[in-house]
Amino acid sequence: TEEVADALLGTLANKISERAVKRAKDEAHKLGRSAGKLSKGLSCMAFVGGLLTAMLSFLGIFNVLDPLQILVEVYTFFFGILISILEMQHQCIPLAFFRTWARFLTTTGGRGLFYMYVGSLILAKWTLLSLGVGGYMFAVGCMYVFTSCSNRDRRGEELRKFEGESKQKGAAEVKENIKAVWANLDPENDGAIYTIQLGKLCKELGNPLSKEDLREAKKQLDPDKVGEIEFTDFLSWWVSVVDLEP
Repeated sequence: TEEVADALLGTLANKISERAVKRAKDEAHKLGRSAGKLSKGLSCMAFVGGLLTAMLSFLGIFNVLDPLQILVEVYTFFFGILISILEMQHQCIPLAFFRTWARFLTTTGGRGLFYMYVGSLILAKWTLLSLGVGGYMFAVGCMYVFTSCSNRDRRGEELRKFEGESKQKGAAEVKENIKAVWANLDPENDGAIYTIQLGKLCKELGNPLSKEDLREAKKQLDPDKVGEIEFTDFLSWWVSVVDLEP
């Protein structure tokens, strides 16, 4: 009946649109967390902070005698070099390397927390220069964290708005697309198509079936081998297919 068909179309359309929204949200979440989208000004500040950290630590290596302090100076020296490399406009080390070995450095918030940690190490030296450089580095880290939180809140509002609009628009488009494709194969509008048209129907709906899957589908949709498939039977089967897709 038409009521059953409309109900199935609504269920199918909602599932497809929700899946599309989920993919869009995942992509937006990745982009929003990416540290590669920062403003040039903030990135330059971090780059300068990295250079200052490396220079101060390099000089500190030759001005201390305590082995533990020397180790701290060596660590902060390499941290400063790492920060400068991260913030270079054309990185000599690809981000793929950091995604594998230090994934937190590829996110704005993670990078900010790291900069705050490096700044606190420099502040702990408790000299005039270290207070200036460490305070600067710590402040840059705080700005990174603040930027991450601000972007997350703004992104959340945009995603909620996008989700509502996409579900309504996507569901309507899916329903109209299925009806249009079915109508092309059912010009007499009698609510059924020939079984041999099932492969073409699935392909035009964007989900081509392999020979084995098509054979199994025909067994389910036309078990008595009458040569026809009803619209409501197809929709019931199609809903389950969509539900199983990732």
